[in-house]
Amino acid sequence: MPILLTLLIISACQQEQKSEKLNSADKKISVITTIAPLYSFTKSVTGNYAEVENLLPSGAEPHEYSLSPEDAIRISKARVVVINGVGLEMWLDKMLAEGKGTEKQIVVDSSSGVDLISKDPHIWLSPKNAVIQVNNIRDALIKADPANAEHYAENAGAYIKRLELLDSEISGVTGSLKRKEFVSLHSAFLYLARDYGLREAAVVQETPESEPSPQHMADVINVIKKNKIRVIFSVPGVPHKIVETLAKDLNLKVYNLDTLETGDVNPDWYEKRMRANLETLRTALNQ
Repeated sequence: MPILLTLLIISACQQEQKSEKLNSADKKISVITTIAPLYSFTKSVTGNYAEVENLLPSGAEPHEYSLSPEDAIRISKARVVVINGVGLEMWLDKMLAEGKGTEKQIVVDSSSGVDLISKDPHIWLSPKNAVIQVNNIRDALIKADPANAEHYAENAGAYIKRLELLDSEISGVTGSLKRKEFVSLHSAFLYLARDYGLREAAVVQETPESEPSPQHMADVINVIKKNKIRVIFSVPGVPHKIVETLAKDLNLKVYNLDTLETGDVNPDWYEKRMRANLETLRTALNQ
């Protein structure tokens, strides 16, 4: 073989190897989150250094969700799967337990380290818990993609500062509220109440899937009358006949307090919705 041809072949091979290394370095890891708050947390940590998508479509309730074959494929291809934990994603447990993801797949339970209340999964409704969740997500991303560890750590630190500012704002408002007790449609705000000096005096539906018994409703009415509660919290976009009846019979004002279980997927969404909830609390509990 002529020397010139040999040199050309060697050069071509070297260029191909360099190209493969560059493509490998440029390839972003894939991350999938289960609910909108986790997307906000995760995307705020990854920035542009990973591909992040959320599993549940906007409007889908995590309590009643069921996996589609397409969902299973998306999950199986993800390098990192971010779940809330505390039983919220029971429909995902079997697949994760069977290890049907990629060989190196990392599943991060973002609730690890959170001080739980009666296995209530709505941990994200307290920014104090959100900080713990973000730290768990950061650690998983660094493990999965050590080449971008510095970026993940830096982004997480900046985002946690924003969450701490949100925490400070909530503490400032709730600390000066005229009323601390409230009644809500669902028992979703225990962490918010615990961390910011509020008290969930009663809930209309003890579980989202069941209707309250007559005795339970009698107890709720007694709590409202005894504590002279003037407002009741429902959830956005879901008119509820029992709440409407209570409001009419007991002269209560109805306000929507968002559980943030579903919503838009963007990094700023969580903070915006929590601040909207804060304004609702400011208005409702200062009457």
